[in-house]
Amino acid sequence: MDSKDLKALIASAKLPEKTVLLCLRGDLQAEWEEADRQLIAMRAKKSNTLAGNPEEAPLAERIKQLEQEMAESTVTLRFRALRRTAWLEMLAMFPPRKDNAADKSMGMNGPAFFKALIPASLVSPEIEGDDLAELLDAITDAQYAQIENTVWALNRQDVSVPFSYTASQTIPG
Repeated sequence: MDSKDLKALIASAKLPEKTVLLCLRGDLQAEWEEADRQLIAMRAKKSNTLAGNPEEAPLAERIKQLEQEMAESTVTLRFRALRRTAWLEMLAMFPPRKDNAADKSMGMNGPAFFKALIPASLVSPEIEGDDLAELLDAITDAQYAQIENTVWALNRQDVSVPFSYTASQTIPG
């Protein structure tokens, strides 16, 4: 590769991106699980009629309704890695707190670092003012950890050419 080709390739470089799906109607999860459990139990019982158990269809419809409600209450956040120099500058802005083993092992003040990194990495949707803070306060700790892990991985994991086994099976060669 000559210098001109390398410059063109560098000019076309794009940082990696990932999405995180956040369902904001977690209250529906328990109802869905119970309805699904009941439907599985009904289906496991043998029915004496060809039509099956008449209670199955309404329960299946409720499950589908719950899935739709949860899907409609899901927001997709798209994050992008920072350029290496911006990443290093941000790390330097949040040194580890004294006497905090977690901070020392990570090399930064974790809570403050992620509080700054998440909005800096968010590509879409555009969230104005305090809305991002409200969104992050409305989710579970596990959902927040998923966001933390995503923005960390975008900046700290390698990007390589992926391979799709499914696509290779679909289009051989």
